[in-house]
This record gives sequence, C-alpha cells and structure tokens, in this order.
Amino acid sequence: MPNALPRFFLFFVALSFCWACSPAAPDSTVGELAAAVREHVTLEGLEEQTAAIVEHERPSGSAGESAAIDHIVETLRSDGIPVQVYEYQAYASDPVSATVEVVGVDLAIEAITYSFSGSAERLDGRLVDVGTVGDLPGLEPGTGERLALIVEAGGGTPEGGQLPDLSGAIALLDGNPGSASVDQLALMGAVGAIFVNREDRLNDLIVTTTWGTPSLRNYHRLPTLPAAHVRKSAGESLRELLQRGAVRVRVTTEVRTGWKTHRLAVARIDAPDPDAPVVVFGGHIDAWYHGACDEGASNAAMLELARAFYQQRERLRRSLVVAWWPGHSNARYGGSTWYADHFFDELRRRAVAYVNVDGIGQRDSQRFSASVSSSLAALAQRVVLDAEGVEIRVRRPGRNSDQSFNGIGLPLLQLNSSRRAEDGGYWFWHTPDDTLDKVGFEELKRDAGFYGDALAALLAAPVLPVDLVAEVEALGEAIARRQEEVGNGLDLAEARARQGDLLEIVRDAQRSLPSRGSAAIDLALVRILRPLHRVLYSPSSAHHPDPGLDSRPLPGFSPAQVLASDDPGSDRYRFAEVTLLRERNRLLEALDEATAEARRFLRRYS
Repeated sequence: MPNALPRFFLFFVALSFCWACSPAAPDSTVGELAAAVREHVTLEGLEEQTAAIVEHERPSGSAGESAAIDHIVETLRSDGIPVQVYEYQAYASDPVSATVEVVGVDLAIEAITYSFSGSAERLDGRLVDVGTVGDLPGLEPGTGERLALIVEAGGGTPEGGQLPDLSGAIALLDGNPGSASVDQLALMGAVGAIFVNREDRLNDLIVTTTWGTPSLRNYHRLPTLPAAHVRKSAGESLRELLQRGAVRVRVTTEVRTGWKTHRLAVARIDAPDPDAPVVVFGGHIDAWYHGACDEGASNAAMLELARAFYQQRERLRRSLVVAWWPGHSNARYGGSTWYADHFFDELRRRAVAYVNVDGIGQRDSQRFSASVSSSLAALAQRVVLDAEGVEIRVRRPGRNSDQSFNGIGLPLLQLNSSRRAEDGGYWFWHTPDDTLDKVGFEELKRDAGFYGDALAALLAAPVLPVDLVAEVEALGEAIARRQEEVGNGLDLAEARARQGDLLEIVRDAQRSLPSRGSAAIDLALVRILRPLHRVLYSPSSAHHPDPGLDSRPLPGFSPAQVLASDDPGSDRYRFAEVTLLRERNRLLEALDEATAEARRFLRRYS
C-alpha cells in the first residue's frame, strides 16, 4: 500500500476491522460518521474557537466566563443547533489573597490561598513541620478512602499512629492539599496550614470534600481551616528557620464563599428517532485565569465536534447532549452536579453513557491514557490504537473531572493526552501561565479526533458498544480483593457465587446481541450495568453525591481497613462490622437487580 495513502483511510480500514471483532459489530455507518466528523474539525476552526474562549479569564460566575459562554451559544445558534442556557444559584468559593509572615523576621513570602479554605485575619501560631502530605494518615497515594472513614466518622487516627502535636499550631507540609488533608489537619488540632509546592510555583486548588452545592447531609464537611500555598523556595526558607529553633508565623487569608449565579450552556443534537437514547458529552467552561489547556482548548473541541455531529445528525442512532459545565473549580463540579440533580429522571431513563473531556490539546503531548468504566475500556483502547497505533493504559475513573453521574449509573469514558515529565510536564496547570501559546493545535486536532471517533461509535453503532462481560469481570476481581482484605471479618462467598452466575448470563447475552439493535436494546444493556456501576463506584446513596475522595472498587467496603488495624474489642471495630454487613446486603441486591435485567434481556432478545 503506498505511503501516501491518506491517514483517515487507514483509520477507516482499521476501525472497520476492529469493530468487526467486537461483540456487536456495526455496519459502515460508524466509520463513515467518524471520517465526516474528522473532516469537519479543522485546525483553522479549532484555532479560531480556542482564541475566542481563551481571550477571557473565566472563574465561574465571572463576566469573562459569561462572555465565553455567550460566544459558544452564538456560534451554535448560527448553525441552527438547539442550545439552552440555564441560570441557577450555586454555592461557590473564590480565593482572594493570602499572606505569610514570620514573626520577628524580615522575610518576604509570596502566598495564595485555596477555594473553600477558611478565612483568617492575622492568625498567629507556632510552626510545626509535618513533613509531606503523604505523611498524614490516610493520605498516601490511593488510600483516600482511609481518610474518608476518618472524616465521616468524626475523627480519630489509625491505631499506633505517631503524629506531632498540632494543637494550636500552624502546620507546614510539602505537597498539594488535594481535597482531604485540611480535614485531617483540623482533626489533629491545627489552626492553620502552609502547603509548600514541590516546584517553585503556585497552583490554584480547591480543598473541600463536598461535591457540588452542599446539602444538609454534607455541609458540615465544608472546611474552616485557613490554608496558604507557598513556593518551594519559601518552604526551604521556613525549614531553615526551624532548624535554628522555634518559629512563629502569622497567616492571613481571604476567601469569598457563598451563593453565586452560574450559567450552564447545553446543546442538544437529536437523532432522527425521537425515542433515541442519549449520550452526554461534557467539559468545564470555567478556568483559573485564561486557562488555555485547562480548558479552553477542550471547550473549542467540544464546540467544533458539536457542529460536526449536527451536520451528520441524520446518521445518528442516539442523541447527543453537549454541556459546558460551570463551577468545576470554585464550586467543586457544581455544574455537572446541578445537571445530574435536575435531570436525574430523564438521565436515568434515557442516558446510556457519559463522555468527559478535560485538558486536551497540550503542546508536545505524547502520553495517552483513558479513565474509563470497564464496559467502555475496549472502545477507548481501540480509538487510540486505530488512530495512532499506540496501546494505551486504561484506569478506573478517579473521583474528579465532573464525573457526577455515578449515582445514575452511567458508563464513563474520558480520553487523556498529556506532556511527558521529560518534556516539562503539565507545569502550567492552574497557573497564570496556562496561556494560548501552551496549546498545540495539531495535538488538539488529534485529540478531538479521538473524541470524535469514540462519540461516533457511541452515537451510530447499531448496538451500543458496551462490554457487559468486562464490567462483571471487574466486579468479580473487586469482590475477591475485598474478601482478601476483610479476611474472616465478613464472608463474601455468596456475592462471589452470584457474580459468577451473572457472568455466565451476560456472556450469553453478549453472544446473543443482534447485528442491528434498537433503542430498547441499548437501554436494556445499560439497565444491566447501572446497579453494578453504582456499587463499583459509589459508597452510598444513588441520589446524594459522594465525597470528592478517590477510592478503590467497591468503595462501600472501605471499612475493611478498620478490621485490619483496630482492636476487635473496640467500638469502632464492631461498628465497622455492622457497616460491612449492610454493604454486603447492598452488593447482593445490586447483583440480583443486574441478574434479573440480564435474564429479562435474554428472554426478550435471544
């Protein structure tokens, strides 16, 4: 085959071959749609839209964000695309200023504060070096669920924990605070905190574990601890002073937290079938400063993809909802949470997937991955492999990036591209340096192509391309790991047996998929997945957002750690036993619901 053969044709051949091997192989519509979308999304269009959005500083609720939304809405309407802007009140938090002074020492320290941290005027205290964020109990990478236990239970540390006395102190520690460490420091008695960046820069962040606008169930978790953020060099200076003896610091922070009007733009591209299921495609419109890569470039790609799919709407078997979420940063995923709350019933009845986009188009980005539910992992891998010839690592979605639809039980797909550490990494993230020159438009076109291909499959495949077997297998692996962790404290043999039965049934269901599906088949497939998705990703209610803390699969079983660390005679150990028993009941119920749906599917469609 000549080397000059157009790349999109090679992609089309590869896509068609790969789809032919999938559980439900589509006709040529997917490849034709993907090629048409790729042709529409041009470098010139992406450059024009990115520049128009990045022109504005866009903290949520600001005039700049509103101007960017207006541009998106006007562009959509000029193409005849239906779009609605919702205005609502959100509980948001804007960091204003921070100062850090060393009492009795002439030392200039530049500082900022965090969204949702506490405000304080001239807070004095002894400075205590805690080490790093990872030194705090429950904050080692991947163990956020440990702190979730501590915070939700109202205090306490692991058995035998040797911690500095922070009563009345201002803690000094390396690393970004994330959404949990201020809670832990407050529980340890600190009255304030100074976080030291690992590099010589300042990155704006948010520190609450609440998700979206708080309710009466979780507003008590809003932080009150004042916290400042300083550069690496400032941290080194503070530690040099500590080596000489006791140090007192004075911290002042101002954070404006309260109700703000947010605007949410939602475009709707309906398939010819009025009863078609819905795929939701979203990314946040707000940004720290001008936010070119985070996430003006992504917003531009969303806009151009929406225009492309609208032109091809007669090819769609499923409808597409495109949403530019406000309140990602200063309202902790407030926009997507508002949409999930207000459209819960419609999403539960008609939505079949959520596709999230965040941070694409970084200049010189060469590292690809995906955050994805197991049922969509194969799709994510195929998209990148077919387009770039690269096998990517897929990982379980974290508790971040507007993934606000776990309670609804939507399978999730997010494709990621980023700069390698040896190329400087994503150092400008959440800084004033995230400017238009950081966007690589060739890279943005490539990344938009990934999303176009994935959406083409989700919107046009004759049968929704979800892998039931992969999701049930992932659940089986999670049950086995939790059984090993809990040991003799709880018997999960019945759950493993029911998961095994379900696995055989979904294998039969997947083998029996017709070559041409229907809206009813798509929705029936997702009804099998919904209860499994909820227990795999959510530790609590389907209707109230979980804390913004990462956890492992089957997060409701995180109290297993208490059985491993606490005295079996303690109250906490026995409370954990009760919690785990109830969570086992929830797991068994989810397995029974999925099994009933799978059997119903077989009776109707095999």
